Amino acid sequence: MLGNILLGMVVPILLAVWILRRNLKILVIYYPLGVAIASCINNVGFNYFWNILPNTRNQSFAALPMNLGIYPIAGCLMMYAIIVKDAKPWVAILVSALSLTLLEWLAKMMGHVIYFNGWNIIWTFLSYLLPFVLAYGYSKIMRYTK
Repeated sequence: MLGNILLGMVVPILLAVWILRRNLKILVIYYPLGVAIASCINNVGFNYFWNILPNTRNQSFAALPMNLGIYPIAGCLMMYAIIVKDAKPWVAILVSALSLTLLEWLAKMMGHVIYFNGWNIIWTFLSYLLPFVLAYGYSKIMRYTK
């Protein structure tokens, strides 16, 4: 569990605060959205499609560091690339989804993630792609409400 906390939450948050220190508004706007989406997807996934180590009575507890760390931070960094660095949105979305998919594939190869009920790496990619598309759509809505 210490590895989940360090690699899934502490390191990503420190990295994001360092990168986004002059753009904290991005963290304030997109971090809560990322936490909400990650929690919803993982709660469904743990019941039907995947499991991560360490095994706990409530599998959502094992994913809590990732739900509070790497997943929302990846969305914030993607939005930073789009808003501040003028990255093309679909390129940023695909790179972000592919990056998280690669990290999960590595965790799966090391035995830290277990898939079942037909779940595979393609579904994993789509489960990362959808939240990034939602975050980008949210940013478009936020621009119209200013």
